[in-house]
Amino acid sequence: MVEIRLEKVKARITEGKFLEDITLEIARDQHWAVVGANGSGKSAMGKLLCNGLPVLSGTSRVPVRSAYVSFEKIDEILEVERYNDDSDFLGYVTEGTRVDRFILAGTDADEARLAELAQELGFTKILERGIKFLSTGEMRKALICKALLQDPELLVLDEPFDGLDRDSSAVLKQLISSCIERGTQVVLLLNRFSEIVAETTHIAYIKECRIFMSGEREEMLASEALRRFHAFHYTLPAVLPEVDTARSVPPLVPGEPLIDMKNVSVRYGEKQILRGVTWTVREGEHWKISGPNGSGKSTLLSLISGDNPQAYANDISLFGRKKGSGESVWDIKKRIGLVSTSLQQEYRVAGTVKVAVISGMYDSIGMYSQYTLRQQEIALEWLDILHMGHRRDHAFRDLSYGEQRLVLLARAMVKQPDLLILDEPCQGLDDVNREMVLKLIDHLGRTGDTQILYVNHNFDDRIPCITNSMELVPAAGGGYTAAIG
Repeated sequence: MVEIRLEKVKARITEGKFLEDITLEIARDQHWAVVGANGSGKSAMGKLLCNGLPVLSGTSRVPVRSAYVSFEKIDEILEVERYNDDSDFLGYVTEGTRVDRFILAGTDADEARLAELAQELGFTKILERGIKFLSTGEMRKALICKALLQDPELLVLDEPFDGLDRDSSAVLKQLISSCIERGTQVVLLLNRFSEIVAETTHIAYIKECRIFMSGEREEMLASEALRRFHAFHYTLPAVLPEVDTARSVPPLVPGEPLIDMKNVSVRYGEKQILRGVTWTVREGEHWKISGPNGSGKSTLLSLISGDNPQAYANDISLFGRKKGSGESVWDIKKRIGLVSTSLQQEYRVAGTVKVAVISGMYDSIGMYSQYTLRQQEIALEWLDILHMGHRRDHAFRDLSYGEQRLVLLARAMVKQPDLLILDEPCQGLDDVNREMVLKLIDHLGRTGDTQILYVNHNFDDRIPCITNSMELVPAAGGGYTAAIG
């Protein structure tokens, strides 16, 4: 029996952008993966299946009870949480909305059912924390848990494995299997063929907002035409773009460590995050930072980037100066380029892709002064390197999640900073763009003067120039500490 039927559907994604001529039938016993490049229309396809897009023409029959979990949904929730945050007004950090209250809100489930599902998902310990303190992976689990408590007929998961460590990915795969066993129909929206789960019966490949190919799993995976179409072709730039000399900073003192942390600890209320972290990044070193979801990787990076006030209560020196010795946050930011999920969540101002890249030269979210013609030329060179030049005049907020990530990578690299902090830089990227970005980061690390800090969960995403490693591991007494490899 066909449960989902789309016939010649045209649906509006944004003003001037549409899903076109979508024809698809999904039987009750089928579980699909929709795969495609960044900006191809995968997320829009997920919304269409959950009755979340206006259908302009054609026939659409989709389940009444459905749930859609995506990066964008997380961004919307955290934006509301930031709007309601009273921490600045009160003078101390508030808990905000607790995880258990967030999950139960709008559902008919009780705390016993939540406790049972949280145990299955392996995140019982975070139920009493505020959602604004969750890692990317923890927030993903909370959203999936909330969706499942609504007992959907159809569960659509948009890039469910991005940002999850290996153990969490294994738990999520088991949860997807359990959902299917209980009778929930599952559709996965994926950038990577490698993330297709065993229960997937059919695959649709989407390109330019149309279904390019679809069919049974094995037939699609064996398709020579699909492999040729999805092949990687990228040439590294012979020379990196110039740096805007008008915004350059004085050279670093030779021999001084870029980062020197001694016995650093961070806690929020009763929750210990980091404990006794001692770590030095010397001139010329590139580092990989690893650890499970919730171990404090993003907290560690925020101590460096200047966004965490607890940095001033610890013994931390950056670029040869002790934190709190008179330097401003902006003095630090001038030497740093940053890509992270939290930055992408915060970059909500209006403006074009081109302006978003130029803002990296000013370390601002948006532009509030006139930029120069030379700055524009440099920004456009970086966009061309990342194959985003054709989107230069589009609104940043209208891009897909993966396209936004590419623009923020250009923004971080545009000034070729002394320190490039990459917190899950490939999150949301398809196979082709991921390989392009990894090759470009390695090229920058080998040929430029930039040193790299790289946080990543996917063991396939390797950068050859990175030879140093630091792993956050459980510390005696609680929290996590550094194990240097």
